[in-house]
Amino acid sequence: MNVLNPGQATALFAPLDRIEPVDVLPEQFDDQNIVGFRNADSRARPFKLLRSQIVRQLDEREIKLIGVTSAAPNVGKTFVASNLAAALSRIADHDVYLIDLDLHRPAVATRFSFEPEGWGVHDFLSGEQPDMGQIARRINDERLVVVPGYKRDVATGELLTSAAGTRLFDGLRALPPRSVVIIDMPPIFADDDAVIVGQHLDGFILVVEDGKSTRKQVLETIRLLSPTPFMGAILNRYRSQLFADEYGYGFAYGYGGYY
Repeated sequence: MNVLNPGQATALFAPLDRIEPVDVLPEQFDDQNIVGFRNADSRARPFKLLRSQIVRQLDEREIKLIGVTSAAPNVGKTFVASNLAAALSRIADHDVYLIDLDLHRPAVATRFSFEPEGWGVHDFLSGEQPDMGQIARRINDERLVVVPGYKRDVATGELLTSAAGTRLFDGLRALPPRSVVIIDMPPIFADDDAVIVGQHLDGFILVVEDGKSTRKQVLETIRLLSPTPFMGAILNRYRSQLFADEYGYGFAYGYGGYY
């Protein structure tokens, strides 16, 4: 884990109450299966359980940056990252930042019903838009700030390891105490982007799909992201068994039917 004092990096974000909210309607959350804000909704229960586990680790360890990844695409990691961030933002005294660093397949903007094109994290990393204030959006009056991505034809690994990439991770590390950063990572086997991102994290969560994810994929993901701590697995699209080869690993929460 990298330790950085808040005064050592230029602040990326204005204070939360000075970030202009973006209005997202309840029906738009429904369309994109964002249920993490809804304390009384039974569909939010897995995310509240996961939230409790994470908050306990936040209190016990110096954790600020948490990645959400998968072995392969299309197993629901953006769905999990978005709803986890929403659920965490309902915890008192925690400001939550959701960053889309799946640079080849950015999907967070769609989840929160943003416009189909605009300034995104790619533009910050490339230097096209160095002001993060023009990119970040606060969701309604929630304690959640989203940094979206929009697909660009760029060399993503080079962007993540550039001076702007260093500034991004240093700025996230320098956020005030009680801030939590959820990073929607690339799938681990897509390219080396996930490994680059993983070097900056305090821990990561692995999303697996029932009947599709394998024991080999899980172990290889943990190996490739080592020494970044593995915080647990999320079971998505649950049908009957944990992994395709009936192998169980760590703690898992099941969530069926959404992605």
